[in-house]
Amino acid sequence: VDGRAVAPLGATIYYRRRTLGAVRPFPQGLKVIAGDAAATTSQPRGVTFWSCGAPSGMPPSSTVPTCPAGRRTTLRLHVRFPDCWDGRSLDSADHRSHMAYSRRGRCPSTHSVAVPAIALIYRYPVAGGPGTELASGGQYSAHADFFNSWRRGALNGLVQSCLNALRHC
Repeated sequence: VDGRAVAPLGATIYYRRRTLGAVRPFPQGLKVIAGDAAATTSQPRGVTFWSCGAPSGMPPSSTVPTCPAGRRTTLRLHVRFPDCWDGRSLDSADHRSHMAYSRRGRCPSTHSVAVPAIALIYRYPVAGGPGTELASGGQYSAHADFFNSWRRGALNGLVQSCLNALRHC
């Protein structure tokens, strides 16, 4: 904020199912980037957006909002990973092409393997507003990396007993 580094208060990371059908565990070694570190204009809100949290009553925004003062309203950055895999490549030159986002609960035919949907929410102890930018530059460059190194058995268990059983775990 105004050239001063601000560390997040914390992050919440969700693994969800966004597809109507069952998901498969991430393949071991899968690498993915969500968002665009070089973005100079807003990214699709299905990929990244800002908010002040539900208690604020403010809708999500492509630009950094100015959050109202309050104990439970903090600036939040959301980054969502694609949830459909091409079923072949663990990575691609751009770290994106082997993955796609589902639409209306379905994966595109080119990326037909549904995998867990990762969503990150970073909470910052500031109100946001003008002068707030990311270390990668500006307010639009939100991005995150994922490298799958889950223990295979643990991941399989969580996918089957939580995501595919439609339970909160």
